[in-house]
Amino acid sequence: MAPLTSQLKGILFLIISGAILSFTDGLAKYLTGRLVIGEIIFFRACFVFVPVVIMIWWRGGLSSLRVNSWRFQGARAVCVVVTTFMFLGATRYLPLADAIAILFASPIFITAMAPFALGEQVGWRRWTAVLVGFGGVLLMIRPGSNPLVWSAMLVLGATFVLSIRDIITRRMSGTESTSAIMAVSTGSILLCGLITLPLSYLTTGIGAWRMPTLEEFGLLALTGTLQGVGQYFMVTAFLLAEAVVVVPFRYFSLIFAVLFGYLLFGDVPDPMMFSGAAVVVGSGLYIFQREVRMAKLSKT
Repeated sequence: MAPLTSQLKGILFLIISGAILSFTDGLAKYLTGRLVIGEIIFFRACFVFVPVVIMIWWRGGLSSLRVNSWRFQGARAVCVVVTTFMFLGATRYLPLADAIAILFASPIFITAMAPFALGEQVGWRRWTAVLVGFGGVLLMIRPGSNPLVWSAMLVLGATFVLSIRDIITRRMSGTESTSAIMAVSTGSILLCGLITLPLSYLTTGIGAWRMPTLEEFGLLALTGTLQGVGQYFMVTAFLLAEAVVVVPFRYFSLIFAVLFGYLLFGDVPDPMMFSGAAVVVGSGLYIFQREVRMAKLSKT
């Protein structure tokens, strides 16, 4: 068990990470109304590399970039790229808090896929939590009555792909370094963002790349650098404390998403969104608690 001081630092680092990443999502959402998504992704990835390079240097330099499984690295990178494009495309129209709340359905997807993708046994309690969690997702999406239902479905699709990414990451644990994973994923996002440059000139208006203004370039630099810093704080949080201690504090991100959504865009989530988010968060926490308990039982 990690010392109490390390655990408190881990909790603090994860909360800080949630605040930073929610803020960068808000900045990216603002930029989607001014620049094409591929351009945002490319420039943001360029600046994400700044803290990533620092982290690589701190963790042992180029030797920490060794890749043992390009198959898993490539599959994970594809998931990261798809999720990024889908999420940014949806948040252009969807309130920030709604989008991040739907992302919290990821543990529910992972649990549902675990028996097939990881060979893990899932008992009736966790299956019940999965069904309840999907009910919470339906409360947030409200198919049939939500004018932004297609944007919400796009985020849900991004959440599904994000869950596949996390399952792949589990399979990579112990064989791939954090530095290598971050470098491959960031490089893939940068490359795929750049590929949209020639494709964008087949369209007009918001669909085409253009030279960012000084203000836009500053925001791109800020969101990219902070994205890398936020990822650093997240990784460090799990190095300082056990997952059982810090994971519940990941849901603080929703508070920051509501705050930044209101400050940046004037968005106020409705009661249905709050109700659905509460159900999803509760289901996710219960699933995590059951996983921890089952892991302890398997060791005895």
